[in-house]
Amino acid sequence: MFNHRNPITFFLVFLAFLSRFRSPASALTSHSQCLHLLELKKGFLFSNATTTSLSSWLPATDCCAWEGLTCDQASGLVVSLELSDRGISGKIVPSLFNITSIQSLNLGYNSFDESPLLEIGNLANLTHLNLSNSGVVGQVPLGISHLKKLVSLDLSWSPPLQLRKLVGGLSNLKELYLNGVNVSANGSEWCGVISESTPKLEALSLVGCSLSGPIDSSLSKLRYLSRLRLDNNDLFLIFNCNLQGLFPKRVFQLKNLKYIDISRNDMLSGSLPEFPKDSTLESLLVSSTNFSGFLPDSLGNLKTLMELDLSACHFSGSIPLSFRNLSKLVSLNLSYNNFSGEIPLILGGKWISEILLSNNNLTGSIPQSFGQLNHLVTLDLQTNSLSGPIPMSLFTLPALQELQLRENKFFGQLEEFLNASSVLGVVDLGMNNLQAEVPKSMFDLLGLRSLTLSSNNFSGTIELDLFRNLQNLEYLDLSNNKLSVLDGAGDSSLLPSLAVLRMGSCNLTTIPAFLKHKNNTECVNLSNNRIGGTIPDWIWSIGDISMSYCYLNLSHNFFTGIEGPPSHIKMSIGFILDLRSNLLEGPIPLPPPNSFIVDYSNNRFTSSIPSNMSYYRTNSVFLSLSKNNLTGEVPLSICNATNLRVLDVSFNSLNGSLPGCLMESLTELLVLRARGNRFEGAIPQQISSRCALQKINLHGNKLEGRVPRSLANCNKLEFLDFGSNKLVDSFPYWLGNLPALKVLVLRENGFYGPFANTDGNCEGNIINLFDSSDYWDLVTVALKGVKRDLVNIITIFIAIDVSNNQFEGHLPEAIGDLTALISLNMSGNAFNGQIPQVFENLMELQSLDLSQNQLFGQIPNSLASLTFLSFLNLSDNNLVGRIPYGNQFSTFSRYSFEGNPGLCGQQLSKQCVTSSVEPSSDFSDTSTELDMEVVWTWLFTGLGFGLGLAFVIGFQMLFPRWKIW
Repeated sequence: MFNHRNPITFFLVFLAFLSRFRSPASALTSHSQCLHLLELKKGFLFSNATTTSLSSWLPATDCCAWEGLTCDQASGLVVSLELSDRGISGKIVPSLFNITSIQSLNLGYNSFDESPLLEIGNLANLTHLNLSNSGVVGQVPLGISHLKKLVSLDLSWSPPLQLRKLVGGLSNLKELYLNGVNVSANGSEWCGVISESTPKLEALSLVGCSLSGPIDSSLSKLRYLSRLRLDNNDLFLIFNCNLQGLFPKRVFQLKNLKYIDISRNDMLSGSLPEFPKDSTLESLLVSSTNFSGFLPDSLGNLKTLMELDLSACHFSGSIPLSFRNLSKLVSLNLSYNNFSGEIPLILGGKWISEILLSNNNLTGSIPQSFGQLNHLVTLDLQTNSLSGPIPMSLFTLPALQELQLRENKFFGQLEEFLNASSVLGVVDLGMNNLQAEVPKSMFDLLGLRSLTLSSNNFSGTIELDLFRNLQNLEYLDLSNNKLSVLDGAGDSSLLPSLAVLRMGSCNLTTIPAFLKHKNNTECVNLSNNRIGGTIPDWIWSIGDISMSYCYLNLSHNFFTGIEGPPSHIKMSIGFILDLRSNLLEGPIPLPPPNSFIVDYSNNRFTSSIPSNMSYYRTNSVFLSLSKNNLTGEVPLSICNATNLRVLDVSFNSLNGSLPGCLMESLTELLVLRARGNRFEGAIPQQISSRCALQKINLHGNKLEGRVPRSLANCNKLEFLDFGSNKLVDSFPYWLGNLPALKVLVLRENGFYGPFANTDGNCEGNIINLFDSSDYWDLVTVALKGVKRDLVNIITIFIAIDVSNNQFEGHLPEAIGDLTALISLNMSGNAFNGQIPQVFENLMELQSLDLSQNQLFGQIPNSLASLTFLSFLNLSDNNLVGRIPYGNQFSTFSRYSFEGNPGLCGQQLSKQCVTSSVEPSSDFSDTSTELDMEVVWTWLFTGLGFGLGLAFVIGFQMLFPRWKIW
C-alpha cells in the first residue's frame, strides 16, 4: 500500500486518477486529431516528395511535433495549421473540419483542387484564415461569414465573390486581403459594405480587384485603418482595377493610417490634402494615377514618413522646402510629373537611399548637399533641365550604386576626383553639354557595370586600354562626342564582361581588335566612323549561340567588302545586321542564317537578288535593299519568308513584274516599298483577304492597268503611293471605304474623269485624317515649280498636289476651308471655270500652281491679301482682265501669268484699257459645277481647321519638318 501521508505520492496518484477522466477534446488531441490529420494527408499530392511531403506526419507519433502544426501547451489541442507554399495539390478532405480547435489555418499558395470547403463553418474558433492563391475555393463558401471570431481573412486570387455575403457577419475582422478577386462593385457599394460590416478594420488590401469608382467617402469611417492598398498590379492585367473619380481626401487624414497604396489606377483623380501634425503615415504611394495639383507644405508634417511615391501623375509646381522635415524618409519618387523650379537643398534626412526626380521640368543645379548623403543608393535626375557642373563628390559616395543624370543641360568639365566609389555600378551622363576630356579617375570606378557618356562634347583621345581595370563593365556607350578612340592591345583580358558596346562617331579607323575574343557580346554599334576595308569573318562570332539576339551596326562607314561567316560558327538565335550607307560592292552577300533584320541599303551592290536568300531569312521580319544598283527580277522565293513585315527594294534598277505573292501570300507584310525601279505590267490583282499592309509605295515605275479592287481587303492601309506610273483608270472612289487611309498618291498617271463614281454619288470620306500622326516616307511634290523629294512628317503642314492627270470640272470652293494649307498644285489637268473667291481664306498659302488648265475669268483681287504667297503660277489658262498688284503680287514675274492672252498689267508689260475686261456671260454657266462641287466638298470636309490635319489625294503630300534627299 502507498503511504497516503506522503504529499508527493498522493499528488502523482491523483494525476493518474484524473487521466482516466480526460476531457473529450484532450482525448481528441492525442488520438482523434492525429487520425484526422493523417486522413487529410492522404488527399494531398506533392510536387517535390523530398522537401514538401510532410515526412514527419507518421502514425503512432505525436502530431503536435509534426511540421506545420502548433498545439496549445495547456490543452494539447491543435491551434494552428500552416501549410502555405509547399507545392501541394490534390483534395482537402472533410476530416480537416473535425479539428474544431484550430484558430489559424493557412493553405495559401498551393494548387489544391476546387474543393468546396462546405463545412468550414465548423471551425468556429478560427481567428486567422488564409486561402490565397490555393485553388481550394471553387465558390467562396458562405460558411466563412459565420466565423465570428475571425480577425484576419486572406482570399486573394480566388474566384469572384459577393462582398456583402462574405463580410456581412465579420464584425471583428481587422485584416482583409482580397487581391486579384473580382469583386465587381462600385464605389458606394464596396466602401459602404466594408465600413459598415468591419468597423474594426486595420488593414485592407484590394489590389487589382475590378473595383469601380468613384470611391465613397464612407471609407474614411474606418478610424482604425492603418494599411490601405487599392493599387493595380501590372503583373496581373486580367484583373483590371477601374477606380475612377475623386479620391476622398479624408482617407489620407485618418489618424491611425500608416500605409496607403492607391497606385496604378489611371482614372483615379484627386489631390493631396493638408496633413495633420500628428499623422503617423509611413508609406504614401499614389503613382500612376490622375492625381494633380501642387504639393502642400504640410507634407513636412509627416515626420514618420519613410516612403513617398507620387510618380507618373500630373503634379506641378515646386517641390516644397518643408521636405527638409522628413527626417525618416528613405525612398522618394517624384518622377514623371510636371514639377518645376529648383531642387530643395535638403530632401529628407541622412537615411534617404533613393531620390528619383526624373522626367520633370526641374531647373538649377544639383544641391551640393547631395554629396553628403552617405546612405544614398540611387540618384535619378534624368530628363530635366538641370544645369551647371556635376558635383564630383557624387562619384565618391560610399553607398551610391546608380547615378542617372542623362538628358539635362549640365555643362563644364568633369574634374578629377579622389576616393572613387567601389560600389557605383551605373553612370549615365548622356545627352548633356559636358566638355573637355573624360577624367582619368572615371576609370577607377571598379564596380562599374554600365557607363554612358554619349551625346556630349567630350574631346581628346581615349585609349581602350584605360578600361582594363573595369572587369565588371557590361555596357559602354561613348557615341556622338568629339572623342577619338584609339585601339589597344586587343587581348582577351580587356572588358571580359562586355555585352553592349556603342562607339558611334568616335573617329575609329579600325574595328577594335579585342572584339575578336568576344562571344558574349550582344550589341556592337560602330556606326558613323571612318572604318574601311573588308568586314572580317570573325565579326560574326560576337554573339553567343545562347543569346536570344545579337545586334551588329557597322553603318555609315567606308567598308568596301564583306567576308561571310565561316561555316563552323554557331550564331545567336536572332541576328540584327545594319550595313547601310557604306561602299560595299559586288553581289549581295547572304545574311547570317538566323538574321531577322537586315539592312543593306545605300551601298553599291550590283547583282540581282539571290534566289536562295529566303533560305537564310525564314524568320526574318525586315529586309531593306534600297538605293543600290540591283538588277533583274525579284525572285518568287522571297515569299518563302512568311514572317516578313517590311520589304524595301526601292531605288534600284529591278525590272519585270512585281511578284504577285508579295501582296497575295505574305499576310504578315506591313510595308512594301518598291519605289524608283523599272517594274512593269499590272499591279497584283488578287490581294489576300487577310491583307495586313499598312504602307505601299510603288511610285516611279512603269506599272500599267488599273488600281486593284482587292486593295479593299487592306483595311489597315494608311499610305498608298502609285504616283508616276502608267496607270489608266477612273478615280478609285471605293478607296474611301478604307478606314485607316490617310495618304493617297496617284500623281502623273492617266487617271481621268470626275472625282466620283459612275452614279455621281460619294461613298464616305476618301481619307480619314488625324493630327499628331507620323508617316515617314519619301514623297515627291511640285513645290514652287520644282519637284522635290521630301522626308515627311505629317503635322500641321498641308499640301494638295493633283497635278498632271486628266481631272476636269470647276475648282472646288471647299478648298477655301483648308485654312492651314501651305501648298496647292492643281496644274496640268482640265479644270475650268473661275478661280474661287474663297481662296482668299488661305492665309497660310505659300505656293499656288493652277497652270496648264482651262480656267477663265478674272484673277480675284483678294489673292493679293495672301501675304505669305511666294510662288504663283497661273500660266497657260484663259484668264482675262487686270492682274492684281500690291503685296506679294508685285514680286511675281511674267512667267506666272504668260499664256493668258486676255490678261494685262505691269507684270506682263501690257497696259490695260480704261474699262476692265469683263468675262462673258458664258462664264456664269455652272452646268458642270454641281457634281464637282459636291465631290470636292466631300473630299475636303473636315480638313483644315488649323488642327494639323494633313491631306494628299493622289498625288502628294508636303510637311513642315523636312529635308531634301
